[in-house]
Amino acid sequence: MCELFAMNFNRRIAPTFSFRGFIKRGIYNPDGWGLAYYDDISACIYKEPIESTHSVLAEKNRQNPEMKSKIFLAHVRLGSVGGRTLANTHPFMRVCNEREYVFAHNGTISNYKELCIGEYLPHGQTDSEHIFCHLVTEIKQNVRGEWDKYGFRWLHQKLNELNQLGSLNIIMSDGVYVFAYHDMNGYNGLHFTERKAPYDKVRLLDEDWEIDLSYEKHPSVRGVIIASVPLTNEKWKSFEKGELRVYRNGLLTFSSVDDAEQQAKYMKNRCVVVEHVVPMPKKSAEEIRQELEL
Repeated sequence: MCELFAMNFNRRIAPTFSFRGFIKRGIYNPDGWGLAYYDDISACIYKEPIESTHSVLAEKNRQNPEMKSKIFLAHVRLGSVGGRTLANTHPFMRVCNEREYVFAHNGTISNYKELCIGEYLPHGQTDSEHIFCHLVTEIKQNVRGEWDKYGFRWLHQKLNELNQLGSLNIIMSDGVYVFAYHDMNGYNGLHFTERKAPYDKVRLLDEDWEIDLSYEKHPSVRGVIIASVPLTNEKWKSFEKGELRVYRNGLLTFSSVDDAEQQAKYMKNRCVVVEHVVPMPKKSAEEIRQELEL
């Protein structure tokens, strides 16, 4: 299966440790790898249609302490639709509403060519790039100005609709927010762990490598790491099926699960208030007129 990886922190960091663990997953996903990050608001993407564990470029990026950002997205590919080419390698990037969106997908969508893509034409042959073009087309038409909870609710509904066509795990960013959605049927899984002080030793699961984060991270640094499969011995939590989580500056901005619970609670309280309203006695129009004349 393909695997997804994302990081969002409140300060610019270098992903040397976590990305080291992720590129090891290329052993099981040999058809390409890609890494995207933001230099301020501009997206930078490195990718190759080769196994990440064999890539000199991937290792160079991992060891580069100068490559820092609040947002990182990465993908290792096991191709299902489209050949082993650079054009078919994730992440993909498009400009929408004056922001550079990057996107990666895990899963397979059927009938994807029937989806409207407007002006955004795919460069490759994957279902993933096609649904990304469809998404940015819809975002351009439906999300004007800044993202807010109503935009997040709309996006969650849109992803649910796409999910009806197949399996869908996605990570996406516009340089401000990181959006992560888990398949409604639980396909492949999606997990997250929060990093914040006090920091301790952390060990990678795929190799005998340990690091003491207290020497690496300033106490003020906090953030979240998202991955298809947990990468470290930290405490990881699973996304709920069909959940959209949105992060900004390392903090959770929106969860479709929490939002649904809040809406249900609001409606329940509203119904309780209505149940306790004392009905007013019925009056005729003449009685009401007489009262007003007094």
